[in-house]
Amino acid sequence: MMNENWEEVIWRALRNECSAEELEQLQNWRNESSDNERMYADIKRLTGIGTFLKGVDSLHKKQALENVLKQTRRRAVIRFRWLRSTAAILFPLLLAGTLFYLFGVKDRSDEVVPISIVKPILPGGPKAVLYLSDGQVVDLNQVVDSVIVDGSSGQEIVLAKDVNVLKYSQVATRGVEVSELVYNRIEVPRGGEYMLVLSDGTKVWLNSETRLEYPLVFGSNSRDVRLSGEAYFEVTKDEARRFNVQMEEATIEVTGTSFNASCYPEDRWCDAVLESGKINLRTGYGITPVEVGECVSYDIVSGKVRVEKVDLKYFTAWRYGTFYFYNTPLSDIVRKLGRWYDVDFKFADESLRDVCFSGAALRSKPIDFMLELLASTQSLKFDIQSDGTIVIYKK
Repeated sequence: MMNENWEEVIWRALRNECSAEELEQLQNWRNESSDNERMYADIKRLTGIGTFLKGVDSLHKKQALENVLKQTRRRAVIRFRWLRSTAAILFPLLLAGTLFYLFGVKDRSDEVVPISIVKPILPGGPKAVLYLSDGQVVDLNQVVDSVIVDGSSGQEIVLAKDVNVLKYSQVATRGVEVSELVYNRIEVPRGGEYMLVLSDGTKVWLNSETRLEYPLVFGSNSRDVRLSGEAYFEVTKDEARRFNVQMEEATIEVTGTSFNASCYPEDRWCDAVLESGKINLRTGYGITPVEVGECVSYDIVSGKVRVEKVDLKYFTAWRYGTFYFYNTPLSDIVRKLGRWYDVDFKFADESLRDVCFSGAALRSKPIDFMLELLASTQSLKFDIQSDGTIVIYKK
């Protein structure tokens, strides 16, 4: 039986994000059985396929696969050939034990779903701007030098252009008084993402339209950063210095763990989802402990806090290059698509905002691919205007 973490390791390996030790462990796992090797090969073949379905149900794997194959046979001649590979499309969802089924689809195999394209809208990619304490503003996509020096502190920052990672020199400051904290800020625009390694070794993956403010060197008592947007953290363990992520009027308290945090100004709720370890959410109303597999949400308006068990993939899939939705309102879906593709959506029919969809697709595909996936549910149509705005209509 495959360890539930192997799927994540495979995806990270295919994105060149695994350490040498992890790659060796993965190879050993592949060598253990033909089933393991077949599973690895199937995931590797997922180079750009996906599916979006209207209406959802959680099905037994065998039953779900049979339903998927029926859908494939009925719709085999639709323009996008990925629909002929639906069994492979759903493989990562099979691994997770969750599949999506499209209810009430009519046989319209001779129909092509039209999407009006003025010019290609490509997916986002590595891009960010770094604001140094000495006033320098550095576009990380335009930097030639591999080492950036903050003039106020003399701190060296290494930019690995080949993997688009910004890494601060690790400085041992535990128990050492730091006279004054010097801050940098990194901003990832719409249509961007970036990875940052802080001075304590903590890794941070930044999603689109995200801002993170942090000290070049952490103080002796705590490690504090401020987030606006969305980021995935792998925090270096240091029991003597708690790691704090400030979001609006709430703070995530960490010692060493992995979690996703999201707090966009236009969203009413700030969320933190724990993947490993343990965190607390501190607000003006008290401290809320969070366990693995739970999401803690803070209502910016009322101050209300709620904790619930969730499907981690829904919150962390972006970190591994995937869109993943489960019974998600279309308004939430297009908000995420808009950030990643740097486009604006407009509803011609406001009732469509609350229509829910489920599915998964790679973030590396152009937006017309994503729109075809949604339109293939036969309830929507999209039109891309000359100014780039995408208007959503009901069929």
